[in-house]
Amino acid sequence: MSVSDPKKIDAIAAKDNMLIMLITDHLRWDKYQVAHLQMLQDKLNTYIRFIDNKGYAERFPDKEFTEFVIEINFLHQYDEGFVKMLELAKPELFRRHITVKYSVE
Repeated sequence: MSVSDPKKIDAIAAKDNMLIMLITDHLRWDKYQVAHLQMLQDKLNTYIRFIDNKGYAERFPDKEFTEFVIEINFLHQYDEGFVKMLELAKPELFRRHITVKYSVE
């Protein structure tokens, strides 16, 4: 699973009152930047719906989460368009108690 599979959750874990979710992104940012950003947006939207719909309740039936972290691990250096996209989404993510962290592996 990866960013190219927008309907799947790559990985999920719980720590105290925090739900941690992982997105892996192995794609390059060369000539397909727009398509790559769209894939990331679709994947993030899947994760947000999963959180909103409490899709995690089946796996963690006795947990009530107050914080959500989406970690994105990039294989290649991310594009500035990605950072701008996150900045635009920040108020909506904040409202849902979602933090997005990202790094290049």
